[in-house]
Amino acid sequence: MAYAGEATSLERLGARIPNSIAFFPWVSIDEALTVGPLRLIPYERGEQPGNGDHVAQADIDGVLRAYALSKGEVVSGATLMEYGEWRLGQEADASVRSQLFRARELVAFAALAERRLFLGHFEYCNFDTYSFVVQHYQAGHTGAFSFATRRRDGGTKHQWTANDFAFQKPSHVDAYACMQFDHAFVGALLQADEAGTLPYEAIVEFDRANTDSQDVPTHAEMVLTKSAFEYLFNIGQAVNEFVEALRVAVRGRGSDDAPVGPLEQRWREARPNASRPLEAWAREFCDARGGAAHGQKRGGERFVWSEQAHLAFASILLPLLVKQRLQGPSFPVPERDALELERIEDYLMYDPFSVADPMQHPWNRVYDERVLGEVTRRGLRREMEKIDWANLPKE
Repeated sequence: MAYAGEATSLERLGARIPNSIAFFPWVSIDEALTVGPLRLIPYERGEQPGNGDHVAQADIDGVLRAYALSKGEVVSGATLMEYGEWRLGQEADASVRSQLFRARELVAFAALAERRLFLGHFEYCNFDTYSFVVQHYQAGHTGAFSFATRRRDGGTKHQWTANDFAFQKPSHVDAYACMQFDHAFVGALLQADEAGTLPYEAIVEFDRANTDSQDVPTHAEMVLTKSAFEYLFNIGQAVNEFVEALRVAVRGRGSDDAPVGPLEQRWREARPNASRPLEAWAREFCDARGGAAHGQKRGGERFVWSEQAHLAFASILLPLLVKQRLQGPSFPVPERDALELERIEDYLMYDPFSVADPMQHPWNRVYDERVLGEVTRRGLRREMEKIDWANLPKE
């Protein structure tokens, strides 16, 4: 789609166009942020970021004028991006564009890792919220532009003016979205990418499986999500490889702390040879993915979880596994995330799409009570241990 790729202002008199800006049109940021080589800059129509060494505010306004939240409402806020030595207004050659789009994948992934499910509009985003554009323009002449679209037989180029055409925010993207992600996590992703140790392909597949677009059916998302796990673990399609990789990555719990809930009996009956809920889920996920990829029946009594439930669970699990992979001196995994990975099987005890009272969603209870609650309890214990009880003043 045009708003998620490259657009080019029309060349005037055949002149070469040296100027480019890069931006997220549908999501804003409250204040400028620098993470390693990445710089995210607030945009406000007519106000921010102001004139720079290589770009004028008027030209940024002119480019963004072709992006609309709704009919007649041009975006007034967005997020601009710079990377490495490249600055807004400079020419973005193929190498620069590659860096920019690669950084976009990591920013979007960090945002997906931060979101909470089943909280209504709160703390939610999708990959299309982080649609990204690198747009070339000619200073002082930003009202006209061209963009290319893909075709099965190649591609084609379109030419428009901002007066006649606008890229409109997709309906499945929240209006006035704000960037939310763990800055340290983005830094760790960028460092790992620079070092060549990042499972980048896993992140790309995961991002594409979380667009929320009606044009991407759930069975296609199942295939993409399984592919993301395969890239993450560097494994093939075999079920046992996936099960073993998860067994190593997610520590099992003792019988006195085994996950319990409404689906406990169902998973035991459906997968009697599975040693734990995560193994039962992994085997069923591969079964469902196989049906999605090979034109087989994708539902039936043998399935404990629906495709939607599988995708929701995987959308929590995979980012936690990536954080675990990146853990080190420069990125200690937050205690909250480590605990959520420890308690991840508790989610599997509930059907997230069969809830009588959305205000009392069981997945949120798991998170609030067994994750955040435990973080609070551990914090209190640490504070208590700091107290020198023997030397407290006596009344």
